[in-house]
Amino acid sequence: MKVTKNEGHITIALKEDFTSELLNEFRSAVQQEIESGNTSFTIDFENAVIIDSMGIGCLVATYNTLKQKGGTMQLSNVSENLKDVFKVMRLDRIFPIV
Repeated sequence: MKVTKNEGHITIALKEDFTSELLNEFRSAVQQEIESGNTSFTIDFENAVIIDSMGIGCLVATYNTLKQKGGTMQLSNVSENLKDVFKVMRLDRIFPIV
C-alpha cells in the first residue's frame, strides 16, 4: 500500500486485493493520517481485483469516521467488476467512484 499526500488530500493506493489480510495495514494508515488532521481521502483500486466482506466493512467504517470529522472519501480506478459489487450493495450511492 502506498500513501501519498497532496495539499492535505491523502491517496492510498492499494497494491493488492482489498481483503482481510490488508485491513490492519489500511486501518493503521488511515488512523495515522486522521490523527495528523487529514480528512480528505482517495482510495486507489488500480491494483485491486477483489474485495471481500471485511474490505467492504472497512471501507464503510472509514467513510463513517471521515464523515463524522467533516471529511470525504472517494474511490478511484475501480474495475468494472468491483463497480458491479458496489452497485449491487448500493455503496456507489455512499462514496463517489471516480
